Amino acid sequence: MTGSDIMTLQQLRYFVEIAHTLHYTKAAEQLNISQPSLSYAISQLSKKLGVPLFKKEGIKISLTEYGEAFLPYAESALNILIQGEAQLNRMCNPANENINLGYIYTVSFDSIPHLIDDFYAHQGNRSINFSFQVNMTNLLIKKLMEGSLDVVMAPSTGIASECIQSIPLFEQELYLVVYNNHPLAKHTSVTIDDFKNERFIMIKKETDLYLQTESLFKKFNITPNVYFEVDECNSMASFVGAELGIAIMPKIPSLDSYKITAIPFEGRTVSRTISILWNNKIKHTPALKSFLDYCVLSKSNNIRVR
Repeated sequence: MTGSDIMTLQQLRYFVEIAHTLHYTKAAEQLNISQPSLSYAISQLSKKLGVPLFKKEGIKISLTEYGEAFLPYAESALNILIQGEAQLNRMCNPANENINLGYIYTVSFDSIPHLIDDFYAHQGNRSINFSFQVNMTNLLIKKLMEGSLDVVMAPSTGIASECIQSIPLFEQELYLVVYNNHPLAKHTSVTIDDFKNERFIMIKKETDLYLQTESLFKKFNITPNVYFEVDECNSMASFVGAELGIAIMPKIPSLDSYKITAIPFEGRTVSRTISILWNNKIKHTPALKSFLDYCVLSKSNNIRVR
């Protein structure tokens, strides 16, 4: 077998990066290589596979049907190798009892300190160290599947992966958030009829918060007037503070800085479930097992975002 007959790990990485960016120049910058080198590597991979992976549409590129079919296998192969590397690191450092914990921003300011403090109160757990990472749910789940995170605290709604397991931990209350000069800002509670005709700032589709909000509107047969869609809660709060609309979201640490008011719903608690998620395809260290065992017990401890 000649060198040109071998599919390399480098080629797979290059292919996946281009598939995600659909832009050779951007992919080359991300990979820190020249564009000609990237183009050559992809041409060699296509030659090896015997099919074109990308097609040009004017100045744009897109995946061919072969590229779309091959992408999940390439991603899976890279993820398995990352998991293998992470597992070897754990085996080579058995005395390093460290847990890489990822979580969404809206649970960081109250629940995380409460959770860790209570965990450390149990005998033997203080020798366990934590490394923390804050991000959006989809990016946290990606890192969990890759093995660079051990456990994640986030909503589990809509996560379809056989390797991800979860247990519900607590309910995070959602509020109607309005700018301080809004007529509803002085209300102590609201009903859906109070704001059904308002302009809404929404989180992007396919996120748990979007699904929760959409479910609420569907329950009352309401089609919201969506003015903007944003990536995360800070952006949503910022747009509300600029008086561009209102939103449904959890409380966040920086709420007051945006000059906005969070109002609970009248007669009912609107909430979403925050879960602990882990990758069941990766062997648990003793430290991770202790933490997950604690999380199972903590379900009755009433850990909530205040």
